This record gives sequence, structure tokens and C-alpha cells, in this order.
Amino acid sequence: MNNLSMALKNLKKNFSFYALYLLSVSFVITVFFAFTSFSMNTVMLEKISGNGRVEMMCNVISVFLMAFVVFYMSYSNRFFLRRRTKELGVYALLGYRKTTVLSLLTTENLLVCFGAFIVGILLGSFFHKGIVFGITKLLDLSINNSKIPFFNVNAIAKTACFIFAIVIVLMLSNSRFLFKTSLMGLVRFEKSAERKMKFHDVPAIVGFCCIILGYVLALDILRGDKSVWFAIGYTPIAMLTLVLVVVGTILFISSFLPFIVHISKNNKRKFYTETKIITSPNFIYRMRSNSKTLIMLTLLSAATLTVSSVMALSLYYPIAAVSRMAPSEIECRIENESEIDAIKQIVNEHSSKNDVSFLQTNIYKVTSTSEQVPLEYSAGSSKGDSDNEKILRNAGFECISYSNYIALLEAQGKKGALEQIGELHDSECILVKYQPASDNDETGNVYPLLIGNEEISVTVIATTLDNPISFANSIGTLIVSDDLYDAIAEKINPETEVLSINGQSIKDNEALFLDLSEYLNDSPYLQGNSHRIHEIFSLSSSTFLLLGFLVILFFIATGSILYFNNLSAISDSKADYEILRKMGYTDRTVKKIIKKQTISFFSIPFLFGLVDCVFATLVYRTALMQNILKESLILYIPTFIAILLTFIIYMIYYCMTVHTCCKTVLKK
Repeated sequence: MNNLSMALKNLKKNFSFYALYLLSVSFVITVFFAFTSFSMNTVMLEKISGNGRVEMMCNVISVFLMAFVVFYMSYSNRFFLRRRTKELGVYALLGYRKTTVLSLLTTENLLVCFGAFIVGILLGSFFHKGIVFGITKLLDLSINNSKIPFFNVNAIAKTACFIFAIVIVLMLSNSRFLFKTSLMGLVRFEKSAERKMKFHDVPAIVGFCCIILGYVLALDILRGDKSVWFAIGYTPIAMLTLVLVVVGTILFISSFLPFIVHISKNNKRKFYTETKIITSPNFIYRMRSNSKTLIMLTLLSAATLTVSSVMALSLYYPIAAVSRMAPSEIECRIENESEIDAIKQIVNEHSSKNDVSFLQTNIYKVTSTSEQVPLEYSAGSSKGDSDNEKILRNAGFECISYSNYIALLEAQGKKGALEQIGELHDSECILVKYQPASDNDETGNVYPLLIGNEEISVTVIATTLDNPISFANSIGTLIVSDDLYDAIAEKINPETEVLSINGQSIKDNEALFLDLSEYLNDSPYLQGNSHRIHEIFSLSSSTFLLLGFLVILFFIATGSILYFNNLSAISDSKADYEILRKMGYTDRTVKKIIKKQTISFFSIPFLFGLVDCVFATLVYRTALMQNILKESLILYIPTFIAILLTFIIYMIYYCMTVHTCCKTVLKK
């Protein structure tokens, strides 16, 4: 019997055993081929990358993808090799040379990889087409799909060469194992895989302290400028926190958890139950050879959850912040009155409906003699260019009228903000904040305004984050009563004239915005709500898409490795479960034991990864994202969704693992 027929017979006989391996490898190849097709899609790249940024990211991520695929395939190959050591030993006893056994294993890998390659090419082509369709619709691109082939020949050739290289790597790995292991070692390999674990309380305590200290440092960032992050610097504290969490995770899993389970055995009452007397020793026993795998999976899970959480937050938060950065559908500065008629004419050319509103706002700059004016009313400049941070302006306020403020909020559809606003008296005002500051509430503060030769004091009765004018045209807006506004207008010339345009019929009208931008000579003061959202999607979609390839691979690898690891452990202990059944354990109780053993090894990577993700996202959100929105759980909905999707993926793999393990143990 030749190697090909033997390999086909082995795969056919153990198809149920190899099914998930073939499926997971097919998914990996699918993602890799889809990414390769996308990176070679010149039609799409020309549309979304004008400066070579996407191409560079494709090259970088391609290296990570290839390294990760090689790692995953190597790990999976080691799993199956370990499961077949007794079979390989029998081949050696029958007179097969190790070169012949190696040739058989290589043939099997070639068949599996070829099957995965065919499936990956088919699914990857559909996946690539779906990505192109999604980006085209999302960014409203004009792309001739006929120029994009369903099967990219260059991508197929690259994927085939890469898979062939993987087979060579697996062959070298198998040859090293076979020629390093003796005949008796092959036969008895499964029996010698586990060793008794020694317990050391010092590493356990150090691991616990390291991980707690790392989390405390992460939480310290919430103290703002009083935290060590601000005093020492973000980079050194971030590196220290990362080292503490990684070292703590390693020692916590390898030493602390087994130590705690070992100590819990002293509680005889809780230990001597029909399930715990089996699961606790089994957990300690397996930790000796599986701690490294669990540590790797925990760190991988933490990285995957963090990347997906940060991706979701980084995309959603800027979009949510557009409501403050550009509250009106279109907004621009008016240099002369003739521009208003021209702008209205351009708008009417793009919309024939009567739902469009044009509101002109005159902003008056009023100097204040107060010694403590809020930061946003004293620093920076409304110039709107690259020198903005270098130019200091006189402390004062950019005043608009109360009625104009109400009209703008109504046009922008901010009904919730209108319900919280009351009437203003001449001595009262509403302060618009640039960013929320819970420890610095200006309500009740009195600010004297210098109007001509007269000084009038106003009291802040409320602060708000609902700015009616974009930050490009006004930072530091003060809402005053209509009478006070009229008094200011009599003595001061307007600093800025702003035209705000709103209406449902002009929403998402990119052509209108481009025409206005051309008319206003690409003015930096031209702002648009829908345009800014479209711009964020355009700049971020390619980045998140490319990172998404890595995240998907991480999920597949983590779930598959956990599946193979638990299945291997259950298969090795099959004889022990037979003894339990002979002792009177029912099938239901055996299933319960298998579920508890399996969930412990699934929950450790997920829960630790989840905690690491929460603290990492907290640090990222506080340190690297400008806070201009009020803190709310709604802002973290994308993060919750990312975590929920991860949980669902883990549960699917967990259910598949339990089903396969129970089927392996309980089959007649």
C-alpha cells in the first residue's frame, strides 16, 4: 500500500476527528486569501489610498498574518502528531522506516492543506467580493466591478506558494520530532506527557501581587493630572503596567491558580463530592503541561479582545463626537453678504424641497475682566490653522443670543437639549464647555463683560455641551439674553458671521458639500455633519478592515486550540472515565464532569482576557482619546458588542468541544 492510499484511508477513517481541523484551516486560508486578494486589488486601493498608507499597512499586516498562520498550523500539527504517537510507534514496530512515516505524514498534510486551499479559494473569493461591495456602499465609491476578477490569479499563486511553504515547515517539524524520539518513546509518549506538579507559594503570591498592581496602575489614570501617568509620563508607566500584567498573568495561571485549587483540597467537606474529587486533581494534573498553552491563549485572548474593543471604540467615538464638532448639516463663515444668495442658490440646485433652513448667526467677541476665565475661553485661537496652538487670544467670550441658540438647536434636531433650557434674564448666561470637567463646575460663577466703556456682570446659571456652532468657527461660546445681545451689537462689530444650513433633504449629500467647498475655495471654516462622518469612515475603514483580518484569525486560532487541547486531554483520560462508569457514575454525571473540566480551560483565557481588555480599553480611552462628550455607557456600546461577539464565539467552540468530548468518552 503506497503513502497516498494510506493517507486517504487514514483521513477517511478519522474524518470526524479531522473535520474541525480541516474546517478551521479552511477558515484561516479563507481569511488569508481574502486579505491577499484585497491587498492586490489595485482598483479598490486606488480609491481608498491616495498616499500609499493602505498599501504599507497591507504589507505590514501580511507579515503578521503569515507568521500567525504558520504558528497556528504548527500548533495544530503538533496536536495531531501527539495524538498519533502510538500509531506511529506501531508503524515503526512493523518495520516502517522513519522516512516512510515522515512521507506518510507529509502526504496527509498535503491532502488536508489542498482541501483547505480549495475551500479557502472559493469562500475567500466570495468574502473578498463582499468586502468590496461593503466598502463601495459605505464610502459611496464609483467602482467598475467588472474590472475586479472573482478569482485573483496572483492571489491564488501567492496563497498556493505560502501553503506549500507551510507544508515544508510542518515536514521539518515532524522530522525533528520523529528522529529525536525513540521507538519506545513513540509508544509511551502519551503516558509520559504529564508530570506531577510542584507547588511554590512565592511565585503564586508574586503573580497575584503583580497583576493587582498592574490593574491599580491602570485605574490610577482616572485621577487625571494627579496620577503617576501624568507625573512620570505615559510611555514608562504604560510599559510598566504591561510588564506587570503579563508577568502577573504568567505566574497567576502557572502558580497561583493551581496553588489555590491545591489548598482548597484541605476543605474535606467541599472537596469530597462526586464531581469535585475528580475535577480538582484533574485541573492540577493538567496544569503541568497545559499552563504554557493557557498563558499563551490568555495573552492572545486579551490582545484579541483589546484590539476588537479599541477598534470599535475608535470608530464609534469620533462619529458620536461629530454632533459637537459639526452640529449643523452644513456650516460656513460669511465674508460678505453676497455669498449668502450664492450659497442658497447652490443648495437649491441640490434640493427642491422646502425643509431646508438657513440661519445666520453673528458672533460677538466680548472681553472679560475676570481673573479666572475657563480655559476654553482664554487659550488658543479661532483662526483655525496650524498656528492655532501657538497663538493666545485675549480672555473673553464669543457671545450669541438666546433666541438664536434655541433656533439652531431646533434646526439641528436636539429636542432633548431644548427641554433642559429655561428662560434667560439680562444678568444670566449659559456657558458652552469644550470638554466635560466634573471637578470644575462653573455654575454660579460671575463674569464681568466689557461692552464699550461699560462693564456688565453675568452669572452662569448652567453649563452645556450642546454647542450650536462648530469648533472650527467658535470655541468658547456664551449664550446671553436677547436684550443683552442687542446691547452688545450696538457697541461692538461682529467677530464672525456664520451661516448654518439644516434639513433632511440635504443630509448625506456629498455632492452639495463639494460644490460649496469649491465655491468657498476649500475654506477650513466650511463644516458638515454628514461630510465629517463620511470622512471618518473613509479614513478609518481600510485600517479597521485590515486589523479585522487579524482579529478573525485570532478568534479562530484561540477557539480551535482550546478545542484540540481539551479533546486531547479527554482522549488521554478515556480509560479513567471507563473506570468511573464501572464504579457507578451515570452518563449524566460523567457529562457534568466533562463540562466542568472543559469550562475551566475555556473560562481562564476568556475571563482574564476580558479583565485585561477592560483595563487596557480604559487606559486607551482616557490617555489617547480626547474627551469632548459626556461620559455615558452608551459610548461603550460598540465595546460591549465586541465583547458579546467574542463570548458567543467562545460559547460555540465550548459547546462543540463538550459535544465531541462526550461523544468520545461515552460512545459504545
